[in-house]
Formats: sequence, C-alpha cells, structure tokens
Amino acid sequence: MSDNTGDSGAHRDGGQDQGSPSAETGRRGAGAVLWSIYDRLETVLTLVALSATILTVLIAAVGRTAGMPVRSAPQLALLFLIWAIILGADICLKKGEHIRVSVIADSVPNALRRILAALHLLLIVPFLVFLAWYGFDLAAGNWQRQLGATGLSYGLITLALPVGSLLFLVSIARRFFSYGLDATLEPQDHHLESPL
Repeated sequence: MSDNTGDSGAHRDGGQDQGSPSAETGRRGAGAVLWSIYDRLETVLTLVALSATILTVLIAAVGRTAGMPVRSAPQLALLFLIWAIILGADICLKKGEHIRVSVIADSVPNALRRILAALHLLLIVPFLVFLAWYGFDLAAGNWQRQLGATGLSYGLITLALPVGSLLFLVSIARRFFSYGLDATLEPQDHHLESPL
C-alpha cells in the first residue's frame, strides 16, 4: 500500500499542499466569491427597500386621492427609506464614494496624508463601535413600541443604526486590508470624482 503523505505535496484527496501558492489562491478565490455574494445581497436589499419606499408612497398618494387613505403607508415608507439609506451608505463606503473634503489631504505630502487617514479612522471606528454597542440597546428598548398603524415594532427602525454601524465597520476593514491605510477612505476611481 502506498503512502501519499510524502514530500510530493499530494494528499489522499488529490489536492495541493495547503501551503502551496495555488492552495492559497483557492482560499482567496472562495473568500472573493463569498464577498461577491455578500455585496450582491446588500445591493438587492437596498434596491428592494428603495422600491418598497417608492411603491408605498405611491399607494399612499393614490389611496388619499381616491378617498381611501392607507393609514400605515407613511410609517412603512419611513421604515423602508431608513433601511435604503443605511444600506446605500454602506455601498458608497465600500467604494469610497462618500462626500469628502479633499483640499487639505490632496495638498500635503504622502507622509502627512497617511497621518490624516489614520486620524480619520481613529475617529470613525470608535464612533461606529459606540453606535453599534448602544444601538442594539436602543433597538431592544424600542421593540415593544408600535410603529404607528403598521402593527410592526418601532425597533425595526432603530435596528438600522447598529446594523448599519456594523456594516460600515466591515466595509472599512475590507478596504483597509485590500487597499491599505492610504486608500481606506479614498474613492476607487478618482476619475469619477468631481469638485462641488
């Protein structure tokens, strides 16, 4: 019986040695697929929330015009809009497309620009952790409160704050490990950036 555990790197499953470059690429490829699914799911949820906001406002307007107002429509539109904003803000953060004032950062040397980027992250990350930590308490405290005539919990609205904060933290971490400190909060495509 032959032993497949020699120095050849072959395993019983016929795969590559775990330390080999192709095994490392396979692990990165699987991670990239999972992140791609995560990004697509977030985009779909954002579009669903935005579409639901528009549809709810349309139904409310038509109902009011027809003399049959939908009492829960404004609260539902608010719920969907808040989630669309939070999810959309995270999509922008992932691409570095938030509004920013770059006059100072663009006019200083690279070493100082790194210090400014680190300072920004030192302010943003603890604030997001604070919002996530206390936001879940806020959502739990509002869970028994009703959202107008919908019968839903008001906690669904306040839950957007901690969930959004966690999503922002994940996006910042992804950009930091993918692009480094300098480009964590920078846009991916500087050619699309335009002055106000």
